[in-house]
Amino acid sequence: MQSNSQFIESMNQFILANQLMRQGEKIIVAVSGGIDSTVLLDTLYKLKDRWKLSLALIHLNHQLRGRESDEDEDFVRQIGKNYGIDCYIERVNTTLVAESKKLSLQEAARNLRYNFFSKVRASSGFSKIAVGHNADDNAETMLINIFRGAGVHGLTGIPVSRADNGVIRPLLFASRLDIETYALENRIPYRVDSSNLKTDYLRNYIRLKLLPTIRENINPNISATLGRTGILFSELEDFLAEEVRRQLPEIIIQKLEDEEIVIDLDKLHSKPAFLQEHFLNKIAKDFTQADISFTTIRAIHKTTKSETGTACSIKSDIVFYKDRNRGVFKHIRQPKPFRYEIQINNSYDLDKYYFSSEFVDEAKFDKNPAIEFIDADLLSDKLILRNWREGDWFLPFGMKGKKKISDFFIDEKIPIFKKNSIPILESNGDIIWVCGLRLDDRFRITDSSKRILKLTFNIKNNPT
Repeated sequence: MQSNSQFIESMNQFILANQLMRQGEKIIVAVSGGIDSTVLLDTLYKLKDRWKLSLALIHLNHQLRGRESDEDEDFVRQIGKNYGIDCYIERVNTTLVAESKKLSLQEAARNLRYNFFSKVRASSGFSKIAVGHNADDNAETMLINIFRGAGVHGLTGIPVSRADNGVIRPLLFASRLDIETYALENRIPYRVDSSNLKTDYLRNYIRLKLLPTIRENINPNISATLGRTGILFSELEDFLAEEVRRQLPEIIIQKLEDEEIVIDLDKLHSKPAFLQEHFLNKIAKDFTQADISFTTIRAIHKTTKSETGTACSIKSDIVFYKDRNRGVFKHIRQPKPFRYEIQINNSYDLDKYYFSSEFVDEAKFDKNPAIEFIDADLLSDKLILRNWREGDWFLPFGMKGKKKISDFFIDEKIPIFKKNSIPILESNGDIIWVCGLRLDDRFRITDSSKRILKLTFNIKNNPT
C-alpha cells in the first residue's frame, strides 16, 4: 500500500511515462459516483496546478437502478459543487435502447456512455476524457478474455489510452486496495453500486470470488502479473500490426468501396500460420468498422481452407465466403422478391438482369453458361422469371431424377446468401432453367424438336 504522497507521485509518474496528458490541457473526468471515479477526480484535482489543467466532470444516469441511479446523479452534482468545477450530466433510458437495438444492458450502457463522453468532448473543447479503470479491472478483463477464448488483442488488457476517442486511464497503475486506502485516508465520499455486489455477472464473479482465491492460493500479486503480461502482449500486437500493414497489399486483390474486399488465399496461406489470422482480423475490422471476436476470426480462417462456396457470418449483413482461390468479405443486401412475365421472342432490361429469347434455326452449343437452347413447343405463351422459393425442384439436365434446387445450390457450392439472387425461369409452374447454372432435362433439344428457342441471361454488375 502507498501513502497519500506516494500515490499521487506514482500517478504522476504513470501519466508521464505513458504521455497521458500535456501541460494546460482541458480534461473531463468521468464520475459515476463510485470509489474509482471519485479518487480519480480528487487526484487529478491535486495535480491540477502542477499540470495547469482545466477540469470538469461528466456523468450519465443510465436509469437502470431507479431511485439509486437518481441518488448517484445528485451525489455527482454535489461533488462538482464541492470542487467548484462544471458538470455535464445527462439521463438516458438504457433499457429501452438495449431492447430497440437488441443489445445486452451492459453493452448498451457502455455504448451510450462513451457516445455521450465523445459528444461533450467534441462540443465543449476538452482534449481528454479520464476514466477510472484500475489494475484490478485490467486483470478481470484479461481473465474474461482468456475464459472466452482470446487472441493476442484480448490479452493486451485495457489500453492506457485511446487516440481515437481521447480516453485516458490514469489509475491503471493502482490496485483496488490502493484506491480504497487512498479514499479512506483522504475521507473521500463515494457511493456503492448495489449491482456490483451480485455475482450474477461474470465480471463480478471474477472480482468477488475468483481473484481473491487466486491471491490467497496462487499469486498474491496477480493483478500486477497480468498487467505485465498485458504490456508484453501489447508490444507483440504492435509488432504484428506493423507486419500486417507492410504485407497486406500483397494479399488484397480488389476493394469495391464498402461492398466487398477480395483476397488472394494462396498468398494468405503462404504467410506464417500465426500471421494469417492477423491479416484476416485487420481486413475484417476495417471492412466492418467494428471489433471482431477471436472466435469469428477463427471461423473465417477455417473457411479459407474449406470448399468453394463455404461461408461464415461476420455480422448480420456481412459474410466471408470462399470462391476457389479467393476469399471475399461482402456486404449482403438481400434482393426483394421479384416476378417478371416474359414474352417469348423478346428482350428485357430488368432491374438487375438482362434476359432475352429468340427463335433460331439450330442450336449452336458452347460452354457459355449464360446461353441455353430449349424446345419452344413445350412452353406456354408466357414465361415467368422469378427468384428461388423454398420447395422448388427440377430435373437437372445430365442427372437422373428430380432434385430440390436448394440441394442443387449446395452441390454447386453456391453460397447460401446468393441463392435468392439467382433467377428461375418457369413455364406453367415447371422450372425450365436455373439461369446461368442448369437447364431442366424436360425442355432440352431433341431430334424431334421443331422450334428452337435461344435463351440469354446476364447479371448487371454482379448483384448479390
